[in-house]
Amino acid sequence: MARHAQAFKDRVVARLLAPEVLPVSEAARQYGVSVATLERWRSAALGEAASASTWSAAARL
Repeated sequence: MARHAQAFKDRVVARLLAPEVLPVSEAARQYGVSVATLERWRSAALGEAASASTWSAAARL
């Protein structure tokens, strides 16, 4: 199983989210990563973003 650096994951996920919204299937072809892996990365990123929005101001610092 290939391991990818967090910076690579972040860059790819950014392409999957607004404003760019690259289709997952296209990103899979471009970056050589499976669709399932990209879906997992995107879900994790969205989950982290959602939970971060519920943090208190002190926790955000």
